[in-house]
Formats: sequence, structure tokens, C-alpha cells
Amino acid sequence: MLIKLLEIWKNGPDTHDAGKCFEIKDEQAAEKLIADGIAEKFSPEANGFVKADAVLSQQGMTEDEVKRVVNDILKTSSNFKQNQEESDTGGYDTFGQFAADVKNSTITHTKTGSMVAYLENQKASGMSEGVDSDGGYAVPTEFRNTLMKNVLEASSILGKCHKIPMATNSLEVPIIQETTHQGSVYGGVIVYRVAEAATIASSKVKLGKVRLTLSKIAALSYATNELLEDSPISMEALIGNSFTEALAFQIDEDIMNGTGVGQMLGVLNAPCLVSVAKETSQTADTIVKENIFKMWSRMLSRSHKNAYWFANQDTFPQLADMTIGSGTAVRPMMVNNTILGRPVVLTEHCQTIGDVGDIVLGDFSQYLVGQKAGGSINTATSVHLKFVEDEAAFRFTVRIDGQPWMPSALTPKNSSNTLSSFIVTAARA
Repeated sequence: MLIKLLEIWKNGPDTHDAGKCFEIKDEQAAEKLIADGIAEKFSPEANGFVKADAVLSQQGMTEDEVKRVVNDILKTSSNFKQNQEESDTGGYDTFGQFAADVKNSTITHTKTGSMVAYLENQKASGMSEGVDSDGGYAVPTEFRNTLMKNVLEASSILGKCHKIPMATNSLEVPIIQETTHQGSVYGGVIVYRVAEAATIASSKVKLGKVRLTLSKIAALSYATNELLEDSPISMEALIGNSFTEALAFQIDEDIMNGTGVGQMLGVLNAPCLVSVAKETSQTADTIVKENIFKMWSRMLSRSHKNAYWFANQDTFPQLADMTIGSGTAVRPMMVNNTILGRPVVLTEHCQTIGDVGDIVLGDFSQYLVGQKAGGSINTATSVHLKFVEDEAAFRFTVRIDGQPWMPSALTPKNSSNTLSSFIVTAARA
């Protein structure tokens, strides 16, 4: 649409004078400027230019010559530049609208005005054109960030972890190499009482490193072209929700059970994990109150305030029926979905009842998660992968790594029972 400014207009860092003409390919943006009284719709006749039929009748010009005159006029107008807020979403209101535009632009080989504006903005910002070698379209930044935000909301574990942005593929995080408080603290620091004028003995902190190396988690989703055509708005909920929940599920699984080989090191396989012995003659596949009390006693005191109980759904009947006290002082162990004042989270990522990890007491603020700086998800879409099936493909990838901050459990000053931020009960088979 052609418009003419009625007043001075500031668009980002640019200022445009009244009377200037613009060609705006996004009609919604043009209509907004007109509705706000900033501009009016521009037509050659209204601004003193002759129409094609008038030229033909009065000057004897051919139709091609008329077209050249009109094109020369149009070339003098300026292209509309998106505001930053619009460029973050590529000028689209929803992810579903973007997906539908990708499908239409690829199938018809004719890009819509919104798609042209988005790709031009990608070039202007110094980014790639937005189309990869396989014909896939990079999803606008704001939608990628929204997907990662939804992953955090869908996750029951990831959101509780300590996150570190990584500019490179690998990062070494310095830690205090602390394994015991018997004789020193903080990996070798000794505090002395010193007489006047006496020499102070030296000590030093023993430092170590936790190395995070990013690995890739990927997901692929398909949508029929009928769905893209008939209901593009619903695609945002359908693809966004299904993907974010699947990604959140896998990340939580790795945080709890990961092997550390090409994936995150899960707490159940970490060297710092403390396992509490089962009770003498304890029945198989049970959880008793003594297990709960001993798990709590083996957690570092500084972690109590951030602790959560993570438990398999199979444990709920026993936890809900568990009581403490006797006689008239009996009360339930689990109150308002908490145990000893800390929340209980039922999750599939814990093992079935009786196995190690059926219930986990964890302070996940002591679990490091490294993610590529920016924290967004690399997302692209294409109609070529499932062309025969008439489906569009949506690819999502995120690079991430994680492991507990503590290199090992800690031996306290006056006990041989080690302490940690992550506690389980041994198998009860």
C-alpha cells in the first residue's frame, strides 16, 4: 500500500518529514498509521499525477509507457522499516500465522508481503536471509524465546536449577574442592586462635572445576497443510505446547537420570549422591517414615530451604497414608502436599517404588545447567521434508548441558555420615 505522511513520524532511530511517500508491504501496518492520523492513503490522482487512461487519451502514450511513468513514481517512495518490536516477531502476530505463510510461500513460490518484509529485515539486521539450503525458514526471535519460556514453565525440575549462559561450546566453572570438614573447611582453609605477636600458619582454598560441554537436544514436529490453511492461529497452541512439553520432559529426564555421556549428568548417577540404607527387615517396595527422617538428616543444612521431594506416582498411596507420633498425637507425614515443610512433586522421572530414586530429596539450585547464550531455541520450518504426505515440518533444537555443582558428598566435622544436596534411599527389593 502507498501512503503519504501527514506529520513528522519517528520510526525507531529514523525521522521522516511530513509529505514523504512510502510503499508499505504490510497492509496492517499501513492501516494502523492511517488510523492513527499519521498518514493517508496515497494515490497518483489525488496528488496531481495523471491516471493511465488520461495519459492515453491526451498524450497518445502506449500502455507500456504509462507503466514506466508509474513505476518511476513508485521508485521515489521509501520502503517501510519495521519497528524493533515488530522485527522480533517478523511482523507476525502469532507463530501459527508465520507457519501458514511459510507453507503458502513455499508451495506457490510466491512470497506474501509479510514474508518479504520479514526476509528483508533479516538481511538488514546482518542475519542470514532466513531460508536455509533445504528451503527451511528460520522462526522469528520472539517466537523462539516464547518457546523456551514455555519449556521452563512446563518443566518440574529445570526451572529450579542454576542456569549459566555459555558463549562457547564448553565452559569450566570454578568450584571449591570440598570433601570434608574434619580439620578444615572450604577445601583446606584452617582458622587458628593466635596469641599476641605469634606467627599465623598459612592455609589455602583448594579449587576445582566443573566442565560443561553443550550437547544438542532436537525435536521434529509435523502439521498437515490442511491444518495450516484452515486454522493457522491454532497452530501456535498445537505445535508450541506439544513441542515445549516434549522438550521439557526430556530435559527433566536427563537432569534426573542422565548418564553424562553425550547428555547431562543426572543426579541419580552423580558422585555427590547420598544413598540412605533401608531399615532392617524393611518390607520390599515400601517407604517408611524412618527413610524420610534419615534422608532429611543427610541433606546439607544450607540446602533445606531450597529442597523439594520428587517422587514417583507409585509412592503416593504410601506417602499419603504415612503418619508420625502415637496415641492421640498421631498426625500425617504429608500435609498440604508437603513433607517436613517442603513441597512434594510427583513425577515420572523418579523410579518405581522400591528402586533407588523412587523418592529424591534435592536442592536443584545446586545443579548447574549451561545453555547457549541467549537461551532461545533454534527453530526452523519447511514443507519439503514431508512433501509427498502434504505436511509441513517444524524442527526445534537446543544446546544444553548440566551436572551437580558438588563434586562429591561432604563428610561433616563431627560425624561419619556424609551430607549432600541430593539424597535417595537404597533399594528395598
